[in-house]
Amino acid sequence: MTTQNRKTRNPGLAGAAAFLLLLAASAMLAISANGKPGQRRRAMRESQIRVMDIFARNYGSADFSLVTSDLEAHAEDPANTAFMSIPLSLASVYLNRYEVGWKKADLERSLEIFEWVASNRELWGEREGSGSVVSYLDISLARLRSECDVGGFESRIEELWRMAMTITAEEADAVLEAGRPCGPTLTLSACVDAILPFPSDEETRASRSALFAAASSFLAGDPRAEAWAERARSLAASFPASICRAPQVELVLSQGALSKRLAGSDLPVEFDTGIRGIQTGRAFSSCSPFPSRYETAGPVDVVSSGESLAIAIRDSHVVASYLLERYLWQFPPGSQCEIDDEDGDVFRGSRF
Repeated sequence: MTTQNRKTRNPGLAGAAAFLLLLAASAMLAISANGKPGQRRRAMRESQIRVMDIFARNYGSADFSLVTSDLEAHAEDPANTAFMSIPLSLASVYLNRYEVGWKKADLERSLEIFEWVASNRELWGEREGSGSVVSYLDISLARLRSECDVGGFESRIEELWRMAMTITAEEADAVLEAGRPCGPTLTLSACVDAILPFPSDEETRASRSALFAAASSFLAGDPRAEAWAERARSLAASFPASICRAPQVELVLSQGALSKRLAGSDLPVEFDTGIRGIQTGRAFSSCSPFPSRYETAGPVDVVSSGESLAIAIRDSHVVASYLLERYLWQFPPGSQCEIDDEDGDVFRGSRF
């Protein structure tokens, strides 16, 4: 039986207050580390990692077989994309563990989960919402490729990266053709039943923007990259910075901006305005409180379709929010290799 806290939670003022308390605790921890910049930075990094690690402690040993069987039985279901936040967040937490403890078992588990997502594209790809999955996967693999030491896994990581880039290009191309008529509505060129109509809501536009941003960033040398980049900018520009948006929409929009940053590209003004709007809105207003608290109270044995799965997805968004809106902006891939020792020396070099 799934172990979980089923009490209804108010994500508004209570969530915002919890987040502010967490920030204050993190800041005090950083300041108390002898006042040295390197030590303060490490303390902040470790504080965020500890929060994200709760997700793996709760769900790392859970049985998801009932859910995955249901996904396979309904492979064309448009809602399947939402589930992928769970494995991607779990894999990211195991990568966090590897960067802290340098245990190859954590690295291997992270890699296996990423491989499962990429290899099961038929469960989530080629439908509205797949753009956010592609973007999350690409950002995660860009981070994985920047690990300092992946002895024995280099070839698997590079093969996974090539697979992900093929998926990214194909998904972006399909959406790029979305303006072509397909029956009575405008849909993707493939005209698959599971694909929803041309963008009409914020989640759809955010997902497509994140997809195009990832494609144009990580495949910058592709001849289609400029067309992808232009579509990413136009979709991002459709979100005024002054408007309150749902946290999930803001999370996906931040993925697009992060893709640009991690690929070493200048942040287009459309993304820069949006990401500053997210940060400002969350810091100084009641708009879209940062999802900082897990609904699950402890380790879960079994996750099944229904409420227990919905809770797991929402908890996975806590990890995604920390990782994609804060952690990787403050500690970009490869920065974990530059660790100051007590004498101020730096060791460990990124492979790339």
